[in-house]
Amino acid sequence: MATEREPRVAVVGATGAVGSQLVELLETRAFPKGKLALFASAEGASQTVGVEGLEEELEVEELGAPDELRGFHLAFLAVPEPVAREIVQARPGPVLVDLSAALRLPAAEVPMVSPALTPRERLQEMRGRMVFALPHPAAHALATILRSLGAESGFVGAALMTGASASGRDVVTATVQQSADLLSGSLDLEPDEIQRGFNVFVTGKDRETAGVLVAQTHFMLEHRPAIAFQMMTVPILHGSVLAIQLPAPPENANWRERLRAAPGILLVEDQKPLGIIDALGQEAVMVRMDESPGASTLFCVFDNARLAALNALWIAENVLLTAH
Repeated sequence: MATEREPRVAVVGATGAVGSQLVELLETRAFPKGKLALFASAEGASQTVGVEGLEEELEVEELGAPDELRGFHLAFLAVPEPVAREIVQARPGPVLVDLSAALRLPAAEVPMVSPALTPRERLQEMRGRMVFALPHPAAHALATILRSLGAESGFVGAALMTGASASGRDVVTATVQQSADLLSGSLDLEPDEIQRGFNVFVTGKDRETAGVLVAQTHFMLEHRPAIAFQMMTVPILHGSVLAIQLPAPPENANWRERLRAAPGILLVEDQKPLGIIDALGQEAVMVRMDESPGASTLFCVFDNARLAALNALWIAENVLLTAH
């Protein structure tokens, strides 16, 4: 039963890929809350959000203005950057966890924090800050792996392959529709429309984002390794693949043992094929390491929406609940 002492929580963007994951976690993890309100755009507000295990679906309201968040203790902003920026600038009252920061450079005025990379003590020291930014799940994964290996200097090669859910549910729908049209021979693209079905491509936006992810990774590490980062879009609906190439580990470095002990990392050591489908719904970054003379390759798969939602919840648990 909710009490007056329990925080009132809002999820803005509740019908999106990350927002719906947040709602599920808030409900299934029994996150203490006096009230949970779900908001979306006018289009999304006509929908409901279902949570496995709950008989009734949760209603979603339209957020007309940032001031409507006044009275809440905590608001998750799982919305595009322009919408999140308007809310952050308005400072309506609650602690804001800004997930749109995943595509922005780190900024001094808004702390960018992440599990296993930001000490809990440091996070609690920042409890008075009213806005917290989350890095991109891929930057979080890369920085976590490099820190766990002690490979925070030297050269790093990384290639990120993202599915449609990284760009939201509308892109998931477009990818499904294009794939069906291709199979039926009826695909008819507009002159400026990208073929997403059965295609791998790199856009100018992908190249810009790659630079942002390098900056975020550097921000979360003590040192600044030379990172060559390539980002591309692949024709899958959910999940991401991160391929990392490193020089061979120093003698007695025992990288496998370090990965086994790393928080949020699941080292896969059997010989079964490892694919994106294995990561869907998982709470860890699944990693397979292959070694060859002079180099090591790490094949990493993760559920980007799930990982972003988990990291956002971690902030709330460590900033809001410890102070409330």
